[in-house]
Amino acid sequence: MPQTSRIDRVRGCLLGLAVGDALGAPLEGLTAQQIRTHYGRVKNYVDGVQAWKRKPYRWRMRGLYSDDTQQAMALCDVLIDRGRVDQARLAELYLAMADAPGPFLGVHRGVGRSFRQVIDDLRRGASPRWSGQTKAGIGAAMRIAPVGLFLEDDSDGLFGAVMEASLTTHRDVRSLSGALAVAHGVRRMAAGESRDPSLLLWLASDVARDEARIVSDGYGDVVLAMDSHSKAMSRALAHAESLLELPRDRALPALAEEANRHGAEPDCKRPTMGFPPACIPTCLYVLLTTDSFEEAILEIVNLGGDADTTGAILGALAGAHYGVDAIPSRWLEGLQNREGIEARASALAQGSAEGIVIPELIATEIDLNVREGSLLSRHAELARQGGDRGANQVI
Repeated sequence: MPQTSRIDRVRGCLLGLAVGDALGAPLEGLTAQQIRTHYGRVKNYVDGVQAWKRKPYRWRMRGLYSDDTQQAMALCDVLIDRGRVDQARLAELYLAMADAPGPFLGVHRGVGRSFRQVIDDLRRGASPRWSGQTKAGIGAAMRIAPVGLFLEDDSDGLFGAVMEASLTTHRDVRSLSGALAVAHGVRRMAAGESRDPSLLLWLASDVARDEARIVSDGYGDVVLAMDSHSKAMSRALAHAESLLELPRDRALPALAEEANRHGAEPDCKRPTMGFPPACIPTCLYVLLTTDSFEEAILEIVNLGGDADTTGAILGALAGAHYGVDAIPSRWLEGLQNREGIEARASALAQGSAEGIVIPELIATEIDLNVREGSLLSRHAELARQGGDRGANQVI
């Protein structure tokens, strides 16, 4: 196998995140059986129309990513501009995106109630340190890959950067330790470390150390669920290592069962739900039990559940390991705003934007939403005329 350069790993990570997100976004909320019923086995971008005929707000332009990638790009822009995670600047950017013209929450696509509440609290003047929601969601982990790339050589500094990048939206320790797990995973993969079973144990050790730092480093006043779940993520990662030899039909239920031991609400019926001790170990299990970027991503998005986020997390990890050349060309060619994502990867890799033209984030997202809206309006009109088959061809 040819040597993979660092820039190829960085490009692979960010593009892999966006590709996995865009593949999974139209499938979010479907079960694996529902995906098979509507699409067979998904191998390329779909628009969601077939599965969500009565919910047009779930339709997506093919190859268009969701808020997972949008927030990762926002984090990239702060890192590139400030050279660190500036919590206040990141919150300002989220607000600017929410206040821009758009059909959703400004230009934010696919955000849930928790993120909307964060925006409302920030608008009312809440401090970004305290605006994070109380539920153990996965949003901090889905966007965190740029921090792992930026601080690849500084595992100690990575802790504070992840906390600052995450607290604005999430205060539960399981959300924060989940983001730490993904950031450490990206850091290790981008550095060229081996993709073998020891990865899970190394990550469990990384996260256990960071879980213990939360109080000692001054975050004990703001982080929630420390009494009951302070070691949830490190234990879930270590448990996943014991499942690597099991077949899928046994390992996947075991991953969900372990997640439920760490306080999932509601209970995880599938390990791809948006609960960090479920979906992050599941992404790593799939990474370690497949043999290519394509195989890993197809495996995870076809499991359904929180398919955009599992696709984004595994896409970042697998892309950092395999590099950009391992991402199928049909996925790269069909990815919306590929040039903007690649420009940010290049800037992260060299530590600055000098000599690199980075498309402005909000203007780009406004344009993408307008293009998507035009396509979806055309589809709706064709559907009203009874042309469902033809309409499916235009998105």
